[in-house]
Amino acid sequence: MSAYESTTRNDGPPIEIRGLVNQFGDRVIHQDLDLTVERGKILGVVGGSGSGKTVLLKSILGLLRFKSGQINIFGQDIATASKKQKLDVQSRSGVLFQSGALFSSLTVLENIMVPMAEFTKLNRRESKRIGLLKMSLAGLPLNAADLMPSELSGGMIKRAALARSLALDPELLFLDEPTAGLDPISAAAFDALIKELASSLGLTVFMITHDLDSLYTITDEVAVLADKHVVAKAPPLELEKSDHPWIHEYFHGPRGRLGGKMRDHTPSGDQES
Repeated sequence: MSAYESTTRNDGPPIEIRGLVNQFGDRVIHQDLDLTVERGKILGVVGGSGSGKTVLLKSILGLLRFKSGQINIFGQDIATASKKQKLDVQSRSGVLFQSGALFSSLTVLENIMVPMAEFTKLNRRESKRIGLLKMSLAGLPLNAADLMPSELSGGMIKRAALARSLALDPELLFLDEPTAGLDPISAAAFDALIKELASSLGLTVFMITHDLDSLYTITDEVAVLADKHVVAKAPPLELEKSDHPWIHEYFHGPRGRLGGKMRDHTPSGDQES
């Protein structure tokens, strides 16, 4: 059971977007964008530079006001939601930003406890206990609890941010380039961790990435942003057959061919970190 108790639960899809338009001045980023993320699925989101991946994420998170359209999170229209309803949506979601976005003045454990202080009435002792549990789930050694972000490696920063995103037992997890900046071994271990957590905790995952290995390894489907909207949404193996110019180049260009070869030669079973 989540540490945050809600009285406004809705059983709609985790994410449902209809007719989204994002525009800055005369520049249209998204035009009539539709996207639905089914419960319990891991969705990868890809697109070329300027396709609006980050703009889409910010719109869903309520960090950016879109021009028109509708975004429902768990059936709740975020544009018309009350403050209480918005808090409920936020409590059911966790976010891992690309840089980790840890508070530099707080320890690892204190960072993980921040959502609990904001959304729950747990005392500090209870919050610490839950925070240590989330560290374990994210694969962090418990002796890292009192370390400052500046003392962490890139991989540990990602795991600390992941632990914080899990603090409220979310149903929906947003990942922004989760393997960016990691070496191949660390990236593979992080992918395996995400897949394991999604399965064991029943998470729905919305993951922006450019990492082909991640797409092939852990996603159920991939949504492709191009031409100002979602031009395709399918498993990677199906997208390989697409004749859309950008999709074809993405999956069949030099990096795509390498990713496919790695997929074909990857032994079964998760790698250990």
